[in-house]
Amino acid sequence: MGKTFVIGVGNYLFGDEGVGVHVVKKLMELKLPEDVEVIDGGTGGVALLEFFEKADRVIVVDAALGGGEPGDVYVINPGQLEREEVRVLASLHEMNLYTLMEVAKELNILPEVIVVGVEPKEYNKMSTSLSREVEAALPKVIEKILELIY
Repeated sequence: MGKTFVIGVGNYLFGDEGVGVHVVKKLMELKLPEDVEVIDGGTGGVALLEFFEKADRVIVVDAALGGGEPGDVYVINPGQLEREEVRVLASLHEMNLYTLMEVAKELNILPEVIVVGVEPKEYNKMSTSLSREVEAALPKVIEKILELIY
């Protein structure tokens, strides 16, 4: 396997909506294989195409509305995004993840994409803290990402 990027996306200022950023900050503290790079993607939008171009695989971590309980963890394939079975929250500066992937596909730079989503509790009011439920799910999210890496 070639280069893998784990990209945490979301707005850190809106509580659980920033879960992807919280997760990658914790991942940055771990010793990971040399072919894995962890990126704080924030609300990076089209700028994230740079990582798609360099990767064989991209794991995106974000808040996702899947109809479950706050803190539930989902592994989402691109087909689910297309059918909107699960809605990933990060707008990525007015470009959602599905649109970003479509642009990457048109540019012939689309790697394998896996989304690890976390059901949020509160994501539309200002806070730099995660809800208790989402905070408690972080070890499970990190475990799932490590399973995907190894």
